[in-house]
Amino acid sequence: MTMNQKKALYAFGSPDREATVNRFCTLAELVPDPAVKHFFLAIARELNAPTADRWYRCMFFNLRLEMEAYLRYEKAFERIVSGCPADEWEDDEYDLDEV
Repeated sequence: MTMNQKKALYAFGSPDREATVNRFCTLAELVPDPAVKHFFLAIARELNAPTADRWYRCMFFNLRLEMEAYLRYEKAFERIVSGCPADEWEDDEYDLDEV
């Protein structure tokens, strides 16, 4: 999966694969932009594969962990670029709902 697909799954996904597929199909119906519609339908198609039941739940929870680490590293990078000293960093300074 691409990082944009992971971000979309992080924002709109749930541990229930069927609910996630339905959610992405609904999003595709609501979006007016054809490129975004294709993006959401591609994710729904990938998650609706016959073998997806075997790997989806594990992949979803690993994705949650990966995205939380990604957000933490992204904030650390922003601090480094802005010149903030490391001793002023707070561990939980990122907001999970910011995605």
